[in-house]
Amino acid sequence: MEKIPVFIPNIGEDTKLHVNDALDIGWLGMGSTTMEFEERISKFLELKNRYVVTTNTGTSALHIALKLADIGPGDEVITPSFNYVADHQAIKMTGAKVVMCDISDENLGIDCKKAEELITEKTKAIIPLHFAGIPCNQKEVFELAKKYKLRIIEDAMHAFGTSIDNKKIGSYGDITCFSFDPVKIITSIDGGCVIVNTKEEVEKLHRLRLLGVDKDTTERYKNKRAWDYDVLGEGYRYHLTNIMASIGNSQIKKIDEFIVSRQKVCQKYNKAFQNISEIKIPKTNFSNVSPFIYSLRILNGKREDLIKHLQSLDIDVGIHFIPVHKHKFFQNSKRGDMAITEKVVKQVLTLPLHSNMKDEFVNRIINGVTSFFNNLKKD
Repeated sequence: MEKIPVFIPNIGEDTKLHVNDALDIGWLGMGSTTMEFEERISKFLELKNRYVVTTNTGTSALHIALKLADIGPGDEVITPSFNYVADHQAIKMTGAKVVMCDISDENLGIDCKKAEELITEKTKAIIPLHFAGIPCNQKEVFELAKKYKLRIIEDAMHAFGTSIDNKKIGSYGDITCFSFDPVKIITSIDGGCVIVNTKEEVEKLHRLRLLGVDKDTTERYKNKRAWDYDVLGEGYRYHLTNIMASIGNSQIKKIDEFIVSRQKVCQKYNKAFQNISEIKIPKTNFSNVSPFIYSLRILNGKREDLIKHLQSLDIDVGIHFIPVHKHKFFQNSKRGDMAITEKVVKQVLTLPLHSNMKDEFVNRIINGVTSFFNNLKKD
């Protein structure tokens, strides 16, 4: 029986052709293909007076977004503990302090009431997460930031293509970051981007991602180098190469197809599991959600037994996430009450979800989950 992994990247002949074409050009670093990827991202997100700067990873995007917002030593940034550790490491990389907040039981996004309790005169920004592509209470985040004059750096790593009120996340707001790593809906193998509101911010990001150098981005976008340049400030080697961008270009051409196929699988999962009392399904019909993962909650302490059952059927599962306040490096970081986080992390379970997923896989997973709970009833 074929094993079903949690993630399978959708890489076809078209992707290979894009890579070969990029190699044939002979300009392997950041160049015209990188600029093309930025333009395709902008078109997909329907940006108007918003701008895209790609990076070599999502973590790099978060780091330079924080630097752009002038976050540094002595500052505090509030973000959920319920996330992967990239956000928290990016905050530490600026010299600022991580302040961890609890989440909402409804959508597993940041709890704004608890976040407000953590705000001090040192607080400079909030990083909310749209977990699994499902929107957090974004309006509340915006209102909180406005009230206390804070920057918002949206972690939309899970939500490339998700819409709120018919507007794609990233097409409005303050700073938004996306990831294109190997397991995201579209991949550039590794990569990310920052979305901002002004050309001045774009210029700062260009310098931050390329060692503080001025002029060079403009020339590299022509597959050339600037030999007359200055270094205007600090910077990092975070730019996205033509080769990685070529993979991203092949992927983003299929983004609508990928999203619809994933939505259909998530809808099938929801329908199959909605009447199982020991399961809490996501509170969405996925019509506006670009689902990175399908994560449900297994109640009454049954998660570990279900994992063993699925593994016996050659079905892999994941757990998103180990909360960051549980990690040794962050155990002394400031945090608030974590009642919902502590509860949820004992329940969450990620089922396999792929773009253009095989019907056979979907049916096996549904049967695997339902058979476990049917057997419990018999016992």
